[in-house]
Amino acid sequence: MPIRIDQIENGHIVRFVIDDPWSADEIPEAKETARALFRQARHTVHALADLRHAAMSMALVMAAQQVIGGEPFPNAGQIAVVGISSLMRFMAAPILRLSGGADTVSFFDTSEQAVQYLRRCIETERPNLAAR
Repeated sequence: MPIRIDQIENGHIVRFVIDDPWSADEIPEAKETARALFRQARHTVHALADLRHAAMSMALVMAAQQVIGGEPFPNAGQIAVVGISSLMRFMAAPILRLSGGADTVSFFDTSEQAVQYLRRCIETERPNLAAR
C-alpha cells in the first residue's frame, strides 16, 4: 500500500509514508488508521509525513492534509514534513497547519532531521508528563 502509517518513538510520533503510485481511494482507510492512533494516545502525538518517494503535487499535499486532518485532537503536536521543494513548502504550510491543530509545520530534507526535531519536541514535554 503506497500510504503507510506506523508509530515510532514509543507512540509519540505517527509516521505517514506516501510512495508512488498512491491513490485517492486509499485516503479513507489511512485517515481512519491515523485517527485511531491519535485517539488512543494519552500524550501529545506528533506527525511525520515522509513524501520523498511520491511525485509532488498539490493533490499529494491535499491528500496528506486529509489523512492528517479533520477534527482537531487535543493531543495533536507538531507536523514535520520531509521531501518537498521550497515552492511546495510555501504552498503546503498553510494547508497542513489547518489539518490537526498543530502549532507549526516544519520542513526537512531528510527523515533523520525530522525525527531529531520531533525528539526535541518530545523531550520538552517530558516534565509535563511527569507532573500528571
